[in-house]
Amino acid sequence: MGYENKLIRLIIESKVEKDKPVSAILIADMFQRLQNIIYYIVDDLEENPPRRAGDFPNSVKERAELVVSEMRIGSADAKLMLSDSQSSLFDGETFGEKAISIAGGLIRKVSEENIDSWLSAMIKNRLRQERVIREFEGIWPDAQSEYNVLLGFGRREATPLNPSNRHVLRKLLQKHPENVEKSVTGRLMEVRVDQRRSFQIDTPEGLVTCLYAAALENKVVENIGRLVRIKGIMALGSNGKYTLRLDNENSIEDLNMLPLSRVIIRGRSVDLEEPIMLDVSYENDLYWISNDKFHLRGFGSNLKAAIEDLDEEIETLWEDYVEAGLEELSQDALDLRKKLILAFGGEKANANA
Repeated sequence: MGYENKLIRLIIESKVEKDKPVSAILIADMFQRLQNIIYYIVDDLEENPPRRAGDFPNSVKERAELVVSEMRIGSADAKLMLSDSQSSLFDGETFGEKAISIAGGLIRKVSEENIDSWLSAMIKNRLRQERVIREFEGIWPDAQSEYNVLLGFGRREATPLNPSNRHVLRKLLQKHPENVEKSVTGRLMEVRVDQRRSFQIDTPEGLVTCLYAAALENKVVENIGRLVRIKGIMALGSNGKYTLRLDNENSIEDLNMLPLSRVIIRGRSVDLEEPIMLDVSYENDLYWISNDKFHLRGFGSNLKAAIEDLDEEIETLWEDYVEAGLEELSQDALDLRKKLILAFGGEKANANA
């Protein structure tokens, strides 16, 4: 992947006078909106729990921060680039590059009838969809605007944002978030047994708040501190926060181990064909997770931090055993190499085994 996949080009041209200087406030506002768009999309790609307010996680900032690489005075012509210098471990895009690709896809799809279904497939969380659309609406000129705005994402040339398409963004914002079925796995904690009956699940993606029916109280209490799989309806409440609602005993399943079906390595998400089963213990306010088959260990103050530590272990093992020369490896090391390729190499397994 070339550096072009990390680029965004923004051009602001006066409709009234050629090369008329553009307000610094307008330029700064559009820079911030573009930055927010990439932040929101990477936040979604990381599958972080929805937040109604607050700052972005550090992992999002590291992968999605934009810097100005070029700037022409006069009618604004600027290039912004991801500051993240990482490349993906396997062939593919980093989260930052994928976010730029998705943002570019949205401006190309805005005039198509299926934009709503496309957007839902690209950005899973409805709240983040809304925020991305609002940022684009702030950039998109209308018929009365004094400026033409051109945008290009990745390798594509900057193209004009057609004012006649702005109403599509407004129409998308008028749609209400839908309640969706969702399943999460993690450690059950912080139970309330008063009228607000709630608990939290510490998951590999972060904390998830759950609301449960009165009939489930005993089931919830007996699982405090244990690994569980929770199934329910994810909904946006009147307080603006997402919660997972449970209404029957089948909503809570006991687990002996934590299944890991996705790892993030060098900014790229790898979906595993077979989940890796992790032993999990919680001692002295720390999670300790492990898998003996792959000699993996990780720890952290929450499950997300422990999984991120495990991801670094996987990356180190890949570098030491897969990218190393075969002549440097013992037979035991070659056996581990094959396991790593089969687990994390996907379609490359046969070619590299």
